[in-house]
Amino acid sequence: MHAMLKIEVKTYEDLDKWLADNYDFEDGHVLAIKESPLEITVGYNVFGDYKANSERHIRSFKLTPSKILHWTYNEELFDPSDYHYIENIEAVKSEKGICLKFVPMGYFELRADSLLIEEQELIITTFKPYTIEKEIHLIARMEAVPKPGYWIQRLKEIGHHVSFRYYGGEERLQEQVPYPDYQGYFIQLTDRLDITTEGIFIQHLRTENGILILNFENKDKELNVVWEALTLILSELPDAKMKSGNCEFSGPEWRQYLIDRKLPTA
Repeated sequence: MHAMLKIEVKTYEDLDKWLADNYDFEDGHVLAIKESPLEITVGYNVFGDYKANSERHIRSFKLTPSKILHWTYNEELFDPSDYHYIENIEAVKSEKGICLKFVPMGYFELRADSLLIEEQELIITTFKPYTIEKEIHLIARMEAVPKPGYWIQRLKEIGHHVSFRYYGGEERLQEQVPYPDYQGYFIQLTDRLDITTEGIFIQHLRTENGILILNFENKDKELNVVWEALTLILSELPDAKMKSGNCEFSGPEWRQYLIDRKLPTA
């Protein structure tokens, strides 16, 4: 086991090097923020495959500033945890002191005379399960890509009248949609074509050795009901295996998830 790091950083160069040595905490975490006195715990994954409920190891550090010159954290805009990922942590050149920029959605900065960095014990935990409500990946047993009319008819049976379109475009009739390669098209409610530019995006769609592989993404927040209906249709395809976020579902498991919204447990 490597020795636990404990250093005091006073220059931009040393701060920048420490961040680089730790991959700039890309896709890392601000794990905790304690005020009075200020202590910030940050970390990043060093082991794990991100699958729901699988083991993960987080290397973490406690940052304790000396005299604080500037601190812009707003607890209403960012919640520290190992669940929320950040883009990175940057060293920022400053005329006085050293400066750290934390880059989640709505960044915040710390500027201080110096910074005490103390490595903490390795955190051994699990990846929390989550889904992404607007994205779905599926594989199923099918020899050919479903024709565009398949989606139109199945959604019509559930009560949704949809059409195909290109980005910002008008309705494309079934016979105008190229088959089997209609990747890049959108499915949209026919009565929303004139007031929108997108819809449910067909990001990826192909067959390979009798296996259908597809990725759909909902790019219209007003289509949530249509989106749920479409994922229900996907779950009924032969031997469907569906992925959303870091969770995997069989067809029946996905249909149950739509009822109770319970995520898979280990």
